[in-house]
Amino acid sequence: MNKRASKLTIVCDHGTSLTKVLYRVGRNGQPKQLTMDAQLLKLDVNVVENLQQTSGFGKPEHNAWLQTKGNSCYLVGRLAREYRASTSIKSLKYESIVPKILSVVGVIAVKENLSEQIKLDLALLLPLGESSNNSELEKELAEAIREFKFQGKTMGVDLQRYRCQPEGYGIASHLLKICSLESVQAQTFAVLMFGYRNTSLLLFKNGILSFDSSETTSLGFYNFSDRIIKKTSGLTREDIQSAIYTCRENIINHKTALGEERLITKIVVEELVKSRDKQRAEVEKARIETAINNSKIEYWQLLEGWLEEVIPTQRQLDRLIYTGGTSGFFRQELNDYLSVKYSENVEVSSTEELERELQLELNLSKISSNRFKQQQLPLRFADAWGLFVDFARYTSTYLNLPETSIELNIEKKLSVN
Repeated sequence: MNKRASKLTIVCDHGTSLTKVLYRVGRNGQPKQLTMDAQLLKLDVNVVENLQQTSGFGKPEHNAWLQTKGNSCYLVGRLAREYRASTSIKSLKYESIVPKILSVVGVIAVKENLSEQIKLDLALLLPLGESSNNSELEKELAEAIREFKFQGKTMGVDLQRYRCQPEGYGIASHLLKICSLESVQAQTFAVLMFGYRNTSLLLFKNGILSFDSSETTSLGFYNFSDRIIKKTSGLTREDIQSAIYTCRENIINHKTALGEERLITKIVVEELVKSRDKQRAEVEKARIETAINNSKIEYWQLLEGWLEEVIPTQRQLDRLIYTGGTSGFFRQELNDYLSVKYSENVEVSSTEELERELQLELNLSKISSNRFKQQQLPLRFADAWGLFVDFARYTSTYLNLPETSIELNIEKKLSVN
């Protein structure tokens, strides 16, 4: 047993559909990624104590159960899903985040064979409207994480550093590393975050996040999937999530009228067809395709209406970056809309460069890398990666920036109003 406390740095993006984690063991360890299903279920202590660990072939993130100091007991992720737990769109993320953080720490401790005592640096991303609960969350988390049991094993965690930022902040952090201080202070830029539950606009003026000018809405991806469900029979949000696939396709850039290869995210209809009869399956497939196409048009119209209300005019903006899992489904629509909205005087971009950097730094195997891309994870992790490089003071090989410049520039360049 390791008696010396282990050092662990975590950046966590608690999506409603998936918990996305980047972490580093020690002060100079290789960054690694972890994903967990988003379900959470509170159970009676006697039920949890009867749970057994999986065989050596199972992953700890698929068998996450814990007990907190007050004898509250939780199943987290896939194990909670197996007990028929579901995720709630209406509940706030911060309300369920403490047991999820505890489970993330427990999973990493098992995977990395860490000591039962851990010194933790933790950064979180929350929707814009929920990041204001920061002080309450930090106090609750520091108390709960001090001592808890994961898979029956007692763990003690000292929360040494803590930060909570609004979703989209990691994207802004990355931009602030590749631009000079003078250019940041001289421009207004926006980050559009298209998530599963929320769509948000973060507006930075002269390097300062303006909460008054930033906006968020509940028009997340679940609105799109629920429209599909209403137009079909027997489908669930989980069905649609599992049928999402990302690949490269040629699309037309309407600004240049040229074709270019880009990552496209789509729903594989064949994986949603439940009928085993060949003829009925064809009819069902056609019905689902029609439902997806119509739902996409309806949902985009809602998004476009919201964008018209909140994004700045061409005269008010210098740069716009869009990201988030939902943006992968609407790359063409976003490109068309933004190319009409803004001229060349406003620099519009996605997070593809940041996504490539993340994949290089994770150094995944060929099989893991292919799965990572197919599941749209580079795009969904982009925000967390931008925050990780900042928070962990990580020297990115891809950016080739000295560690001290990252730390100092962030403090000077970005403040929150």
